[in-house]
Amino acid sequence: MKSITTACKQVRRTPYQALVAVLILTLTFFAVAVFALILGGSHLVLKYFESSPQAIAFFEKGKDLSQEDLSRIKLKLETTGKLAKFEYVSTKQAEQIHKDKNKNDPMLNELVDYKILPSSIEISATEISSLGELKAILAGEPLVKDIVFYEDIVGQLQTWIQNIRYLGIGMIGFLVLLSVLILMVIIGLKIKNSRKEIEIMRLLGASAWYIQAPFLVEGMIYGIVGAFFGWLGAFTALQYSTPFIVQWLNGIIAMPVDTMILLMLLGVMVVFGLVLGAFSSLMAVRRFLRV
Repeated sequence: MKSITTACKQVRRTPYQALVAVLILTLTFFAVAVFALILGGSHLVLKYFESSPQAIAFFEKGKDLSQEDLSRIKLKLETTGKLAKFEYVSTKQAEQIHKDKNKNDPMLNELVDYKILPSSIEISATEISSLGELKAILAGEPLVKDIVFYEDIVGQLQTWIQNIRYLGIGMIGFLVLLSVLILMVIIGLKIKNSRKEIEIMRLLGASAWYIQAPFLVEGMIYGIVGAFFGWLGAFTALQYSTPFIVQWLNGIIAMPVDTMILLMLLGVMVVFGLVLGAFSSLMAVRRFLRV
């Protein structure tokens, strides 16, 4: 308790240094929170597209496949061991899907029926790299009239997510390093400005921990406050951007984000802030304070 009281006094004595420390940590944890939310969202988007049909083979309009042809094509695909999902859509089902998608346009529904719609087979592969082989099998079927292939879309999405991950890790690593260095400088300056008080405590027989503890607690205070405000900034930005995200990714990501997930993120960030502040202060104490 004495260490906490002393640390709070040190913060009040140098408000501008404390403000700089909190601001840089707020920026760091804001970046951490935003990156975590973007990474989580991009993972859900990727999972959505990976679980969706990655290739669709269309057959003659107005005609359904016989059970014999359907079983033969499915067996060929399953033999590869790379088929994750196989779904047959009949002409009647295609008509119903069309009506459901255009239920607000009755005129369009009246012009379209199953007789002018093709049946189709929708497939997805266990791995994106295996989709080409499955597509080749479908292309070799004489009954297939056209194939829609989504391998490039998913592949590009994977590349983008990987690049975002590398960029985010690099940016956060730089900000964490910058935060540690700034905290070390701030705590170091406070140690130098407290030389006389430290000497007096030494003469009175104070232990090394008694002298060092307030500086360590001060660093942890900066870390906790910075983590909270960084999370608060990301939370506010998320609330304002939610309508745009819903409009853009409707049906892909469930919005708004679950409150429990946001609170868990806050807890992780506060713990990380506490550790970061303690580590930075410890480095400063070992560098500038010889007890």
